[in-house]
Order: sequence, then C-alpha cells, then structure tokens
Amino acid sequence: MSVAVVIPLFNHERYIGDALRGVLTQTRPPDRVIVIDDGSTDHSLDAARAVADSRVTLLSQQNAGAHHALNRAIALAADADFIGILNSDDLYESGRIAACLRRLELEPSAAVVATRLTLIDENGAPLPAADPRARWLASVWQARAPSLPAWLGIANFTKTTSNLFGRAEYFRAHPFRDYRYVHDYFFAVAAALEDRLVLLDEELLRYRVHGANTIKSGPTEKLPREVLRMNVDLLRAFSPSLAESPEIRARMADYFRALSLNYADFRIEPFLHLIATQFVVLSDAEAQSLCESLDPARFPELLAAKSRALRESLAQASCERALEALASSRWMALGRVFGASPRLMTDAPTAEARLAGLRKACAASAWYRLGEKLGFVYPEAQDMRLSHSL
Repeated sequence: MSVAVVIPLFNHERYIGDALRGVLTQTRPPDRVIVIDDGSTDHSLDAARAVADSRVTLLSQQNAGAHHALNRAIALAADADFIGILNSDDLYESGRIAACLRRLELEPSAAVVATRLTLIDENGAPLPAADPRARWLASVWQARAPSLPAWLGIANFTKTTSNLFGRAEYFRAHPFRDYRYVHDYFFAVAAALEDRLVLLDEELLRYRVHGANTIKSGPTEKLPREVLRMNVDLLRAFSPSLAESPEIRARMADYFRALSLNYADFRIEPFLHLIATQFVVLSDAEAQSLCESLDPARFPELLAAKSRALRESLAQASCERALEALASSRWMALGRVFGASPRLMTDAPTAEARLAGLRKACAASAWYRLGEKLGFVYPEAQDMRLSHSL
C-alpha cells in the first residue's frame, strides 16, 4: 500500500518545516510527499527546501488557490494507493497515517476517514479548554447526530482538508472545487451522502488557529455567499442520484434538515429564494406536470402514511416510554435477579430500529410473556405491552 501526503503551501515559512518533519517521522512513514507552493511571497520555499529528504517533491506555481494546488498534487501522486492531505500550517500526530490505514482496512467500502483534532495556537500550544474556539469544537463533537450527513448539517466537524485521508482513486474521482473557504466541507458532505466517509475517534491532527487562517480573510458576507453556492452545487451534483436512490435522498434530507436549523454560516432565507427563482418561470400546468411526473415506484416516499421524520419522532417517544417502564418494573427487576429478563439492545442507528428491537426482545422473553399473562402491563405504552411495576 503506497501512501502519499500532499501539502499545499502558501506563506507559511514559519510552519512548513514542522509540518514536513511531522509527516516524515510518522510511525508508518509516507512513501512520497508532494508540496505545491501556491505563489508564496515569503520564504516558504526556502523553509521547505531546508527539510532535505528524497521522499519530498517540491514544486511551485503562480497563485491559483488551495483547491488547484491540491488537485495538482493529487494528480502527481499517480502511483499512490492512499492519499493524506496536510495544510502547511497544521501537524500530524505521529500515528495518524497508520491509524487511518487501519480504519480503512477494517471497512473496505469506506473511501475517506476523518479524525478528532486538537486546536493549537501559532506557537503550537493546545488552546485552553475554556477558549471559545476549543469550546465550540468540543460542542460540535458532542452534538453527534444519528447520521453523518445530519452531523455535517450541524457543523463541519471535519474542520479542514488536513483531516481528510483516503483512497487515492476516490480523491482523483472527486477533485476539489474552486471554493476559497469550503472546498473541504463540500468534499466531506459529498462523501457522507455517498456513504463513503467514516470517522476515527482519536485526536490525530493538530489544527493551527492564527490570524492568517483563510477562513478569517475577506468581507464578512463572502463565507455565507460561498456556503449558499456550495449547497446549490450539492443539489446540482447529486440531482441524478436523488432521482434514483432513496438512500441518498434520505441522507440529503437529513443533511438539509439539520443544516437549516444549525449551521452558523448557512442562510435558509436566501437559499429558498434561489430555489424559488428556478420555479417561478413555470406555468401552473407545468408545475402540476412536474409534480405528477414523480413515479411512486421510484419515489416510495409519496406513498408513506407518515413522513420519515415523524415516524422517527414517534418511535423515539415510544422507546423512551418503553425503557422507562422496563426500568421501573419490579417484575422485570425480579427477572433480572434470576437472569430471566429480556436483554435489551438500544444501540441501533434509528429509533424505529431500536423500537423494533425492544419489541422483538420482549416478544421472545418467556419472563416478559408471563408478566403479561399475570396482568403487569404498563398502561401508557399499550403498543409495547410493557410490564408495569407491581
């Protein structure tokens, strides 16, 4: 398995040396490191040349943007099986490459892995836990949603292109788009929508925050405008898949449902306006025809008695009542003493699946069925027919 690390470099003479040394001294070192200097105006090139190593290829170009430098470096890594990205001001923890490789080996269907990260200051020191930026990152990782698209709708927990490690063919097939701020975010959301993104719950990247971070540059409305464009581009890019795949439609719905309520730089009002402008040209007959053209065989959601979100909400409420009843039942507590109570699995990915699992476990339990016959039924959850406390 050949591993290449690609580094876009721009005006980071202070940091590039440490970034390179952190890559070259990995417990599983890369086979190749490709650095593309994107028209730096400081001494970044000299600082990179000072790290002499035969594995490092250093090239320069006129300033064309980080996305262009990344795509060029990825194309040059033609012989690599896996590619890791590192921005020139960030740092890999020593075991990052090895851990990411193991994660992808365990899940062959996955294409990209992201990890937890540590925020550091311009001197390399971790930010204090009380720092607002550290508190924000901690809250993002605590706000785990039922699906990765929904979690990315809450916030871009991957944070940076430095946090992307994956199969080379996937990077080649999904080049970074020409955004200034959110090329990493689009890439992560697209991978999650395709069910190709996985996570590693270890802090294996140090992300440096300083006054020259790209996200802090430019007029204040630039980032919200680019986020609007990114989400328009997502709909455009996934239009064929949305027509064919109920799974991708469900993931996209999860993402936009969370995005509209959470993501700080997404503005739902202008986004709705942009969508409306695409339909205003339709006549009433054309609008009716467009809606009638949806085939229920391809869009089974049209036949659902309740929306998926409502079903999930109702199932969650039933689960909570069920678990409360089982926990408070003296009959079930007595059964646990004898090892006769049903073993309840509550780690299914959706509330509907958890509710189905609870029902199946109770139905299979002789002790539970005996409690039903004896009349110990929880009156507020008849759909579960749960044992009530004596």
